[in-house]
Amino acid sequence: MPSGGQARFALVERRGDAMPAVRWVHDEPWADTVQALRAARRAGGLQRHRCVALLQRAQYQLLPMDAPDVPREDWRAAVRWKLKDMVDFPVETAGVDVLEVPLDAGSRRQPTLIAVAAPADALRPLIEAGEEAGVDWAALDVTETALRNLGALLATPGRGHALLHIGETHGTLVITSEGELLQSRQIDVTAAQLADDNEAMRQQAFDRAGLELQRTLDGFERLSSQVTLERMHVLPGPGIDAFCDYVRELVYVPVLQAQMGEVLDFSAVPRLADAQQMPRYLVAIGAALRTD
Repeated sequence: MPSGGQARFALVERRGDAMPAVRWVHDEPWADTVQALRAARRAGGLQRHRCVALLQRAQYQLLPMDAPDVPREDWRAAVRWKLKDMVDFPVETAGVDVLEVPLDAGSRRQPTLIAVAAPADALRPLIEAGEEAGVDWAALDVTETALRNLGALLATPGRGHALLHIGETHGTLVITSEGELLQSRQIDVTAAQLADDNEAMRQQAFDRAGLELQRTLDGFERLSSQVTLERMHVLPGPGIDAFCDYVRELVYVPVLQAQMGEVLDFSAVPRLADAQQMPRYLVAIGAALRTD
């Protein structure tokens, strides 16, 4: 997962009903993709594992839409042509996938989906770098689905769940139910802004993020009669304690800091016990949780 000039790597092991175990995390400078992958391959034996790469946020688009009136197995092909008037890159060579938004049994509404589209120019260098470095990508994924995977560990089965991550370049809110992504929202606030020493600047970031959260959650409540949000978890990071206190006064759902040590086994990587270290790897860990 490239972020802020660094590539972050994580290895997660799943065994039966046991808590997923984080076995390894690693950083490499991302200026030279092939060199970074080769170094990580030597450090963590990537060739022995199923590898998932996360695209950077500017490299793809998420577009909610009604499902095409064709069989489910034909959705991807039908959506590709539907995207021609919605994106500014050639869809013929783009990477396109679809995430079905689940409906309640018996619902008469038309099925909906979230289309994920990435131009070939964003995908090709990563694929070619993997081939040159001897890393075989099982999937190219996105931050929203990595956060969905983390949210599934924190959610109560049968209930809606919101998860907020504030990263180095922006924030991302995902709303999920039964392990499926229902909605996402990018928020123009960074971790550094939430922890700014300047109180006025910090408050501006709080206000901006709080307003986006309030609008998004209120909108979800109005439009979704099928899923009730039980709570929102906020992933750990700089300034999150004070930010959670602030947001609790704005939104209608309980707001909790995510205690990731209660749903992930970090014992093999002691440095993840450090509150400053662990947040840096959470999205990479979420990507490593992918099972399909």
